[in-house]
Amino acid sequence: MISDAFLDEVRELPSVAAMDRVVAWSVFRSREEAHGLLGHVHLAPGQALVGGHGRDSVADYWWVGVQVQNLEQWGNRSAVHKQGRLGD
Repeated sequence: MISDAFLDEVRELPSVAAMDRVVAWSVFRSREEAHGLLGHVHLAPGQALVGGHGRDSVADYWWVGVQVQNLEQWGNRSAVHKQGRLGD
């Protein structure tokens, strides 16, 4: 089972506050929805889940992302995938 403790950390989205080597993330309006994604993420060697929670002008949000160990090995820097606030 993947730990979801990182969801309790106050951390803005990588599109708001840059976070090194985060290549994909999704945003949710409830912690339960964010936690629900964890069982569906398949990580390759050198990848890890990251995330946190914050608040925007609408409400609280939680986000889950993938951080890679080596961005050059991952692929094209412009192919960073964002889903949710500021990444739609």
